[in-house]
Amino acid sequence: MLAMQGFVWQVIDLGLLAAGLVCLAGFVIRLARTGRWRNPLADVRVGGAGPTAAAVIGVVLVFATLQMAASRLLERDRLREAQVRPGSDAWHREQCAGELAQVAVIPLMIAVLGRGRRDRPIAPAGGAVGRSQTVGAVSCLAAAIGGVLVLWPIANAQWELGRALWQQVHPEASPPVHPVLLALHASDWGIWGTVQLLVGAVVVAPVAEELFFRGVVLGALCRHLHRVWPAILLTAIAFGLIHVTQPQDVLPLVTMGVVLGYLRLRCGSLWPCIVLHALFNARTMIAALLAPELLDRL
Repeated sequence: MLAMQGFVWQVIDLGLLAAGLVCLAGFVIRLARTGRWRNPLADVRVGGAGPTAAAVIGVVLVFATLQMAASRLLERDRLREAQVRPGSDAWHREQCAGELAQVAVIPLMIAVLGRGRRDRPIAPAGGAVGRSQTVGAVSCLAAAIGGVLVLWPIANAQWELGRALWQQVHPEASPPVHPVLLALHASDWGIWGTVQLLVGAVVVAPVAEELFFRGVVLGALCRHLHRVWPAILLTAIAFGLIHVTQPQDVLPLVTMGVVLGYLRLRCGSLWPCIVLHALFNARTMIAALLAPELLDRL
């Protein structure tokens, strides 16, 4: 049964990869035809408004404080176990602490972003602010699906490169697997552990991380640098480096950060970024559930 599920998933994944290559080719052709291939965001301007560096530091400090408080509340004197086995009771409690802190800091990040909304720190050239800043549900979903399809073949190639480099450096060891993926199949919480991990990966993390990276951090960098691509790249690098415990994942996640930053500035909205992030994480979680034998390739 598991072998059949793994085969079906590989077929689906190949289909997504093929669709992604078609979308990527179409995107490149469109850029070439419109003459925007040198700078696809040439018509996007950034102003002097937006979050400040102090706001970024404040959000980080509030999150760290909330996470420490939640950890103390939920620890039950078993924090050492949390460091040893993903899926243990203490490990799940630590995950809950982090997710509670993320949820609690969301209103603060929305407030920080709302302060600069009137000044429109990010807008297209020519003054067409209203049309760019308001993204409907259909447009949001289309941008997110297109973005994740374009991202997938690039990220897949980079994952393969990362695994090849890992095998060259560590020929006798498999690349480290994200603890959340391991916990899906070794959870002391049973079905509720799976639910908690799915909600955390597909709902909480996309909302909180996109508000922080593509909202607060990218907005602050645009405010101080006045240049979109350096701001996107620095934000993407920071996003990749928070996953440094899986070194083979850093480059694909930096690329994902670039795509998310592009969507943020092109659409003028965080919703496409949140939906893309959720779809990307959902794909990984579904793959881990349907094809656990492929965990070292996720």
